Amino acid sequence: MIRGAIGALLLLTVGCADVDPANDRDQLTGITWVLDAVSATALAAEAPLDARATITFEDGQAGGTAFCNSYGGKYEASADGSISFEAFAMTEMACAEPYMALEAAYLEALGEVTGFAVTGDGLSLSGGQVSLTFTEEVPMDPLPLEGTQWRLDMIAAGTDEVSSVVAGTEPALVLEGGQTSGDTGCNSFSGSYELDGAALTFGLLATTRMACAPDVMAQEAAVLEALGEVATWSVEEDRLTLADTGGNLLLGYTGAPA
Repeated sequence: MIRGAIGALLLLTVGCADVDPANDRDQLTGITWVLDAVSATALAAEAPLDARATITFEDGQAGGTAFCNSYGGKYEASADGSISFEAFAMTEMACAEPYMALEAAYLEALGEVTGFAVTGDGLSLSGGQVSLTFTEEVPMDPLPLEGTQWRLDMIAAGTDEVSSVVAGTEPALVLEGGQTSGDTGCNSFSGSYELDGAALTFGLLATTRMACAPDVMAQEAAVLEALGEVATWSVEEDRLTLADTGGNLLLGYTGAPA
């Protein structure tokens, strides 16, 4: 009986030793994984600096953001380190070409993934022509709406089409004590705003009168029109979104302490 017990214990020990902690499926869940810059560059050599893709795993569902649109679908992962994704459902926003090209390459790479590993360095998804590596997102406290330097990076103007800002321009927004200032990428502006909880409205904005390239002037018109339609605001970490009365996205900003 003792010999049999020892043999069973040895078999159990050997079986446990064969399990690679990197292939523990539970380590996938409860984390927002952010694609690193090396992988983004492998997908597209001229990936914009602000390009961002994420993936999360929860209750058999995987999803996140794919540089432009949100995506989601079922996945299966095994203790041997294998993983597969079903076809993803997608939102249908249109973004500038560099982001759309990255999105297509990213989703194609995910479709070819066959293996995963979670280590101290992050998550790696392997298979196909491109290996995708992710780092764990570190949550941060949301930046304050007022007193933060907000840089515009997304213009929606209430439609399903979302565009990035014109290359070489840096539209900005600052709110402080009921007074706002900023620029559109061409002219600067100033004016007043009213803030009541999640409600935000801008008064008439005065601008300078400099003339710029046609695409920059078109951007300016879109920004000023969108600011005039703002009804609500929200901040998640360093992201400010301004929306209209129907909750439709108008403008998206990334912030840094002023």
